[in-house]
Parts: sequence; structure tokens; C-alpha cells
Amino acid sequence: MKQKHASWAALCGAILLLVGACSFNDLLDVENPDEIPVGSLDDPRLLQVRLNGVIDAFQNGYTEPVIEWSNFMTDEILTGLNWEGHARVSQRIVSYLEGPTTEVFEDLSRALRLGHGLADHIRGWAADDPIKDFNPALARTLAFTGYSALVLGENMCQCVISPNPDDPSSTVLSQLETFQAALPYFQEGLTVAQAVTITAVRDTLLNLLHTGIARTYLGLGDWANAATHAGQVQPGFRLWLAFVDIDGGRNALQGISQGGNFTHGIHPWFTGVHPSFDGTGFVFTSDNVIAPQTDPRIQHDPTDRTGHNGLTRLYKLVQGLRYSEYSGLTQAAASASCPTCTGTPFASLPLIAEFGTDILLADYVEAQQHYHEALAMQSISANEAAVLAFVNARRAVGKQPPVTLAGQALIRELRNQRAKDLFMGGFRLPDLRRWTRFDPGNGPFAGGSYFPVGQHPNATWGDYGAWTCFPIPLSEYVGNPNLPQPLDPNTPPGI
Repeated sequence: MKQKHASWAALCGAILLLVGACSFNDLLDVENPDEIPVGSLDDPRLLQVRLNGVIDAFQNGYTEPVIEWSNFMTDEILTGLNWEGHARVSQRIVSYLEGPTTEVFEDLSRALRLGHGLADHIRGWAADDPIKDFNPALARTLAFTGYSALVLGENMCQCVISPNPDDPSSTVLSQLETFQAALPYFQEGLTVAQAVTITAVRDTLLNLLHTGIARTYLGLGDWANAATHAGQVQPGFRLWLAFVDIDGGRNALQGISQGGNFTHGIHPWFTGVHPSFDGTGFVFTSDNVIAPQTDPRIQHDPTDRTGHNGLTRLYKLVQGLRYSEYSGLTQAAASASCPTCTGTPFASLPLIAEFGTDILLADYVEAQQHYHEALAMQSISANEAAVLAFVNARRAVGKQPPVTLAGQALIRELRNQRAKDLFMGGFRLPDLRRWTRFDPGNGPFAGGSYFPVGQHPNATWGDYGAWTCFPIPLSEYVGNPNLPQPLDPNTPPGI
């Protein structure tokens, strides 16, 4: 299903319609009639545009900054952005003063606050008008509010959640506490969705909510509940964040691999290839993944180019499974080892992303990844057959031969397949943080780290830092009088 919605600008048009239906005393009784009092939004005729606003706020925050910037800290993406704050994030040096930190927190907090307020109003409208069916709108609102809290937990070291802007919270939440704050929204949404009478709408909402709950429990390390909810997601389920090529509706990722001023490239370690250094940055060799490009889920330009900063050598990204123009074609030609490879020229493959490219928020494949990780973490020995069968099914999608693995080697391959299925979908940073928390010491980097360590692939930038998440930004400390500032904001507060 495509999650189509209008931008927040649609609210203005709806309010103009209401102006024609109400007196100015009812709607615009303020000194400045161009401003709309918050109380005037408590009107069920604004339900759809307010719901659109919640979805729009979450969608904008999830694409940029989360998908575009958060994974700079990981081994998924290299950036060539010529903005110092973003370049430092790529080195895992994060400041509470700079743009990426501020935008991750503010954008998702705004979506959460809008959703929380709308849910409160919908409950009131339903009580006043029990004949009207508000269940689909309430369930969807709660789903996107839950996702806002979930994604905050995935990306923030600590968080402050203040649904009521007039009463900002003084409670600093850990990552696990932030996940816990997402659950009530999802759980209420699940109860409401079960009462939806239209089967297709009910199924979509239930699948979305079960996927979000499974993702939340996975973050908490509650493997049993993660498996229970992920196992209820139906085959074929897809929920898209939809974009249109018009002002206010465009996919913000359009420029990251398009044109000469592009900003993103594949990280050499993400493909399993360790780079050699030539004094200016990494180089791939002819016998590694750049040459064959047999896995359609992770493909990129075979030629490196410097983009926005004119310095970092980047390989432009092709759309993976989470993107609506994913083709399943390969640059590698058909061969004995890859008989279904297509030999498609790089220039014919869709780059991430066009202005109208849609991105999956949730789907069955993601839910199955949650399910099988939960099984593996409960007991890899007891669940080896199921996990191995799933791994080999996903390897087949990547045109890879089956394997016979067990134990930690099987878990490692399960994680490799998860990385490829969910590439550029907003999962890599929370995945590395989760594995660091619940399965420490088994990562591929020095000391068993899941995060890159040592020299950065752009050698002129020096070594990686210690950050693995975003701190509460300065803007929150300034705007929230109840929140004491940290003693040392330059020290990472947690995983």
C-alpha cells in the first residue's frame, strides 16, 4: 500500500474552507487574523489534514535527517558533504551544537507532539460523536506517533519527550526508556485497529503496528515479544512513504547520488571489502565486489568520483529493496556462478533517488528479519534450521549460493542479509547499537566492534571517534527550562 498524503500546506486550504463555514469569532478571534489559534485545531473537520501533517512531519524527519545522515556513523555510507558538522558525524564525532543532532531530535519530536495532540482530539471527537467511525484515523495517528518515538530511541543516546509543549519534561530517558515510551502508542493503536470494519484498512494498520512493535521490542532486547509480533505480519505487506515531484512533496534524498554535486557513496567495509589506502582515500581493487556486482540489493557506480566536497572518493548508490524503482537487475553479466545476472549497464540502473521515489517504512521482509533475529538471539542452536532456511532464501534474492552455517557464523550471515535487505532504509545505526548492547565483541572491526574504528576511509580526516548516537541538542536545553545541561556534552552518554 502506498501511504499517500498531502503536505502540511493542505492545512491552510482546509482552514480557509472552515473560515467560510464559521464566523471569525469562532475561528479567527485573535488580534492578528492571519494567525490560527491552537484551540481552533480542535475541530473534526480538520482531521484529515492534521493526520496528513503528522505523517508529513514523520516522513520528512525519517528521510532527512535519519536515512540521509544518521548512517554516517556506520559502515553503510560515506559522505562527501562539504559541511563540517556532517563530516564530523561521518567520523563518529558528534556535537550537541550542530545540525544533524538538532534536526534528528527536533524533526521527530515535532512529529511525536503533533501525533500525540491529534490522538487526544480524536478520542474527544469519538466520545462526542459515537456514531462516526474514528478508529482508522486514530489507529494511523497512533502508529505514526509510535514510530516517531521508536526512531528517536534508535538514533538518540538519550531523549526528552514532551508531548505537551506547555509542560516540557525534566526526565532524561535512556535509549531503552525511549523505546518503552513508544510502546503505549503502538499498543493502543493495535487495539483500535482491531475494531476497524474495512478489512483491507484493518489489515494494513495491523501489519504496520505489528511491524513497529516488533522493531521496538527488538531494540529492547525482548526477543520473545519481537518474534510474536513480527510473526503476525502478513506476506506481501508493504507500507510506503510516498513522495511526489512537486514543491513540498519531493523526496529529500534526490541529490545524494545524482549529478556532479552528489553527497553519498557506499562505504567500502559495508560490502565486506576492506580498502587499501593510497594517501588520498580508499581504493577498491578489480577482483572485489565493485567488478562483479552480482547482488541487485546493493549496487553502485563502478567508478569513483568526488562529489560535494571535491575530496572524498565516492561510488554513487543504486536503489535497493526499500526504494520504489528497485529493478532487481545486476551489473554483472550472466555466468555459471550467477546464471540470472543481467549485465545491465550502470547508467541504466536507477540511482537513489528521484524526487518521486517512494521509500518503504515497513514491510513483510523487514518483519521477517526481525523475527529471525529474535529467534537467533533467543537460541541459535534451538532455531538453527529456521534461521538457516531464511538466510538461504535471502541469499537467493541476492543471487548468492546457499550456505551451511551454525552458531555465531550463522548469526553473522543473518546480519549480512539484513544489511542488504534494509540498505538505506534507516536501520543500520540502530542495528549496530543493538548488537553492541546485546551481543558485544562479535563485530567485524578491531576489538570486535560493530562500528568502524581506526583510520577513516577518507584518510585526510584521521581516525574515527567514539560516538554511536546523537545527544540531546543544545536547542532543547535552551528551550526547556526544566532540563539541566550536561556537565560534559562532548562525552558520549551511552551506546
